[in-house]
Amino acid sequence: MKKRQLVLDIGGVLATDLDNFWFTLSEEAQLPLEIVRSVYKQEIRQNLWNGNITEPEFWDWLTNTFPNIKLDYLKESLTNSLYPLDGINYLKRWANHADIHILSNHRAEWIYPFLNPFKHFLSSIIISSEVGVAKPDKEIYEICMNQIGGNLPILFVDNKSENLIPASDFGWNTILADSSNQWINTVENEIVR
Repeated sequence: MKKRQLVLDIGGVLATDLDNFWFTLSEEAQLPLEIVRSVYKQEIRQNLWNGNITEPEFWDWLTNTFPNIKLDYLKESLTNSLYPLDGINYLKRWANHADIHILSNHRAEWIYPFLNPFKHFLSSIIISSEVGVAKPDKEIYEICMNQIGGNLPILFVDNKSENLIPASDFGWNTILADSSNQWINTVENEIVR
């Protein structure tokens, strides 16, 4: 019997988003969070997640854009902003019932240290900075399907509804990860039942 295919996002599903990092940057730059996020979004976000710039280029951009910051403190803040959420505790159990795949908009340099202790539960890892395209671009879902090898059905969990739409278009079953973790019960019912 073929195993189910479970595709999981990282931020907001298995680990925290980088919200604490952005709060720290806002404080360091002495600017409102909305302004910091807006400048980031307009100037560098897409290139960062798509891997079109290097991690050192991101840090250079930060120091040039926000000259008052303490770079070493921010690098430490970024590392400390990634901590596990409850979903990570289910990987071992779910791996007994499904092939687990990661599909995440992230930087490989930041996320692999977090994922390393769990790699043996994962069938594939697709990080946007490595493949050059980010969700919700349909191409990243095609890359994921090629990794999976066309085995359907696919169950996909993401914390952003706009990332679920292309997955649904490809025929994947989707679950929106909520902060109250009801999504975990849904995955349990779908995968373990």
